Amino acid sequence: MDQAEREANAMLARVGSVGAVNIRPYRVGATTVRPQYVGAPVQQVAAFDERPVQYSQAAYVDGNLTFFGLGRTVIPANTSLTLPKLTPSRPISPQKMLCPSTVTGLLLSSISIGGTNLLAGDGGVPIELFSEVATTPPIDWITIDPAVGIVFTIGNPTGSDLIFTGALYGTAVRQ
Repeated sequence: MDQAEREANAMLARVGSVGAVNIRPYRVGATTVRPQYVGAPVQQVAAFDERPVQYSQAAYVDGNLTFFGLGRTVIPANTSLTLPKLTPSRPISPQKMLCPSTVTGLLLSSISIGGTNLLAGDGGVPIELFSEVATTPPIDWITIDPAVGIVFTIGNPTGSDLIFTGALYGTAVRQ
C-alpha cells in the first residue's frame, strides 16, 4: 500500500460512512442556489440476534427553501455593535445571505454560529459582498439550530448612522 492510499484510508476512517451527518455537497463558484440535504437516509437492518431495529418518530421529515429575516438594526456612526442572537423557528441550512445594495459602508466583523466565526478574520468584510447584486460566490454555512442561533458583529466606520438588514436564503427542515 503506497503513501497516498494510506492517507486516503486514514481520511475515510476519520470522516465515517457515507451517511455521516458531516458530509454535505459543496458548491464551487456556482451562482445558482440549490437545496442541500445532509447524508443518506438510514436503512433499517436486523440486529445480530435477528430482532428488528426500533426507530423513534422522526422529528423532521422534509425540508423546503425559505428565508430567515435578520430584522433591522441601526448601527451608530463610528461604532461596532454585536447584535442580539437571532434564532430561527426550525433548523435552517443557509445557502446565501442577502443584504440590500442601498446600504453601503458597513463591515461584518463576525458571523458566529455556535461560537464558530464563519469569517476568516475579524478585520471586517464589506457588507456589499452580500448585496443582492453581488457576484461573489456564497460562503459555506453551518446549519443554524434554534437552540444555537446566529450572532452578527457589525462595524460602522462612516460618519452617519446606517441600518443593517437582510435575510438568509436556504433549506429549513419541517415536521
